[in-house]
Amino acid sequence: MLTFTYKVGLFNVTERVGKAGSSHFMEHETHVSLDMRLFITEDDVAEFVKPKNSVCLLMPNYIIDLRQTEEQIFKNISRSTRRNIRKAMNQDHFNFIEHENPTNEQVIKFSELYDEFAREINIKKCNVRKLKAIRDKGALVISYITNQNNQVLCAHAYLMNTRQAYGIYSVLRSYKKGDSIDGQTIGRANKYLDWRNIQSAKNKGCSWYNFGGKIFEEVDEKGKNVNQYKKSFGSISGYDLRVYKANGTVGKLFLLLLHFYYKWRRSHEYAFTFETLSTYQQNRRIS
Repeated sequence: MLTFTYKVGLFNVTERVGKAGSSHFMEHETHVSLDMRLFITEDDVAEFVKPKNSVCLLMPNYIIDLRQTEEQIFKNISRSTRRNIRKAMNQDHFNFIEHENPTNEQVIKFSELYDEFAREINIKKCNVRKLKAIRDKGALVISYITNQNNQVLCAHAYLMNTRQAYGIYSVLRSYKKGDSIDGQTIGRANKYLDWRNIQSAKNKGCSWYNFGGKIFEEVDEKGKNVNQYKKSFGSISGYDLRVYKANGTVGKLFLLLLHFYYKWRRSHEYAFTFETLSTYQQNRRIS
């Protein structure tokens, strides 16, 4: 199990990735613990018992089984995505750059790139302290694709242990009118980067490549395209489970805010979690 601590605003969060033991204690300085687990099957979800006084989020995700051969993994990818990857490999002259255990300077460089992207699409900025905490445990990988002019086309930051390679942040170069780099080239670069990350994760002994959660609100083409992109790699459905628990009054305040955030701002995920876990618990009592 991987354990690391970082700050979210004024709160100290201790995150654990993987299956925890029968019990564990929070450090005194920690306000909140976050347990992250990967569920592969419906049985995994059915066997889960929600801890008391916790806030849980169950997110359907898209994962690739890296225990298959590389040839089989590539064969499972859609024909059009395979074609894009081959073109990226053979014609586009892209450069793949991978930083294992990145330096502070490399982490900051990635965060600056991501924050610019985040401002453009109105999402949260990069949590540099979290990336450094993961790095300090030897579990952070940052990868890029650049073109012949050394311009960054896309970049990923992900957590890697023997269980999975889990995507944390992903950034694409924004296409602007008049830009010499067109959107299709950027799209191919991102597919090629995911493929190189898949190869790297498999070579390092990971069992799963985790694209992250499904977008519930497919109200526009953007949401549909993100989900379709992940499916195009031949991924299967699993679940990411997040269990938040408080330590002291400050931690309880964090959980209260988190509860209302999910309920009102991420209502689709909140409803899915509540309904799914409640249904499984009812079925367990009946059986």
